Amino acid sequence: MAEDDGELVGFSACGESRDEDAEASVGEIRSLFVAAGHWRMGVGGRLMAAALDSLRERGCAEATVWSFAANERANAFYEKAGFTRDGAEKTEEAWAQLLEIRYRRSL
Repeated sequence: MAEDDGELVGFSACGESRDEDAEASVGEIRSLFVAAGHWRMGVGGRLMAAALDSLRERGCAEATVWSFAANERANAFYEKAGFTRDGAEKTEEAWAQLLEIRYRRSL
């Protein structure tokens, strides 16, 4: 969680991968959100670093994150953090069947 003068400006969550094809050593960044007024201020980077550290502490060797294919800002952020697309794609009714792509990186 990230705060600025007591105001919540971002949060992240991570855990074991929920993907059916994942090995036990794969963790997942399940969410990472930063309020628009705090973009490009280092908040996302600090949240990502904390999530990756948490996955390492849990014994994970790799991390994945799902992102909407059309979310260029988020995808550029993940790529800058060392993630690359691994070829997996999905759509879910909960997300209006928008195409999601999976990113992966070693820890």
